[in-house]
Amino acid sequence: MLEKFRDITARKPSGWLGKRLYEDPKAHRESFRLILEKLDLKSDDSYLEVACGGGVLLEMALKIVSRAAAIDHSADMVELTMERNKAAVKSGVAEVVEGNAESLPWPDESFSCAACANAFFFIEHPELVLSEISRVLEPKGRLVFTTCSGESSLIAILFKRPYNLKTYPDEQMQRMLYSAGFSVAEVNTVSGIQVWVAQKA
Repeated sequence: MLEKFRDITARKPSGWLGKRLYEDPKAHRESFRLILEKLDLKSDDSYLEVACGGGVLLEMALKIVSRAAAIDHSADMVELTMERNKAAVKSGVAEVVEGNAESLPWPDESFSCAACANAFFFIEHPELVLSEISRVLEPKGRLVFTTCSGESSLIAILFKRPYNLKTYPDEQMQRMLYSAGFSVAEVNTVSGIQVWVAQKA
């Protein structure tokens, strides 16, 4: 029962409750703001979002970038994202697909930047996902993602244990990013949120 609740509300949101939570995820707004601040999007950027949830961050990015794509493993989140961004999808500016981040359905060097908000702690094979993101980024492509800091006792009490979140020490995350092909990897922690900024070699 607990496993199903974790999936519906966070790990793979679905059904009326999942849609209700992610159509306007107020708790994620600060992460979205931090990601956009660090990505510093330009009009000629091609943007990728991994684990797009309800499509709010994608909608914000589409106000700036010329092209965008997003992926999520929840069919209901893909539906929600497409509905929220239907004009961009209809015009071909945005593409939204259901799929697995371990095997991204785009060619090498397809994007200039990428983001992932509050989902990295659910990823089963983080090294593989980071390598895939690196593969589809252009040289010097930017990646910004937010995740939980394992050092925050409040985060651990409220979310880490109940939701079985995977957190990583800064040094381990840096090693994974460098191994995946990123040449710059640095972190800032804001109110228990780790904001990772990386650049492809």
